[in-house]
Amino acid sequence: MGETIAHFQIERGSCTMSLNSILTEFKQLKSETMPVDMLDEKYAELMIEMEQTYKIPDVITNEWEEKNKPVSTVYRLIASSRLMDT
Repeated sequence: MGETIAHFQIERGSCTMSLNSILTEFKQLKSETMPVDMLDEKYAELMIEMEQTYKIPDVITNEWEEKNKPVSTVYRLIASSRLMDT
C-alpha cells in the first residue's frame, strides 16, 4: 500500500496532528523524568486519543491491523512502553 505514518492525521482541538507528531510527543514523554503513575497516565491519554480519533476497536483484529498498519504500529509502541516503563 505504501502508506507512511505521516499520511495519517488526527484532529486535536482545532489543529491537525499527524502520527509523526504523536511519536514526537511519545518520545518527549519517554525522555522526561516523572513519577511512574504520571507517566502511565500520559501514555494512557495518548492511547485514548488515538482510540477515539482512529476508531481503534476494543478487539484489534489482523484485518484491522493490515488496513491500519501505521496507526497500529504507533499504538502498539505506546502500549508496550506503557507496560515496560511503568
